[in-house]
Amino acid sequence: MRPTRKQVLDAIKQGDVIYGIAAGGQEKLMLVYKTTPDTIYARHVTTQTRVEFDRGGRSKRCDGGGSCTIVSVAPLPAEEHDIVLGLDRKMREATELTGLKLSKAEIRMLLMKTEFYQSRPLPD
Repeated sequence: MRPTRKQVLDAIKQGDVIYGIAAGGQEKLMLVYKTTPDTIYARHVTTQTRVEFDRGGRSKRCDGGGSCTIVSVAPLPAEEHDIVLGLDRKMREATELTGLKLSKAEIRMLLMKTEFYQSRPLPD
């Protein structure tokens, strides 16, 4: 039996990569950096914008305003997951624009994320 939406969202933990859609339709590839029984804390990998989600997958607070909804939590293959972790670290630690140059693997990952996550949505 497939897990329910609630079960999937309740299982999100630190280190997971999740995919959300903002109210304006913008795609958000996010890394979960902390969880509590009631809240999922994540940051948008490329902008480092922080978002707090309730366990229903809806944002409670977004840096800079707006809203976002988690639409997929499908686990990435190990190699792609490692690429996302590296990209998050790069964006978080860069001190100069030259430090933000994307590798071929990072570009490939960012280009494939939409198809990957949209073909693996949360259960209804």
